Amino acid sequence: MPRIRLHLEDDQGNPILASRSTYQLEGGCQTLEEIERAVESFKRQALPQIEHSLLEEAQERFVERGKKARPPAP
Repeated sequence: MPRIRLHLEDDQGNPILASRSTYQLEGGCQTLEEIERAVESFKRQALPQIEHSLLEEAQERFVERGKKARPPAP
């Protein structure tokens, strides 16, 4: 069964997500029609998880930058 493996990196080649994810494509993937169905199913399954992970990491970076920019309390 075909698989898709994602490895997200920033512009400098640094990993964005800590873990690499592998997704099994459903169906036989022998014809263009089967491949299209499998890719659409993959997108519905994987993209919400990926978006959630990216938003969490962006929020963590934002909070860390805010802590560094804040002057120390008296």
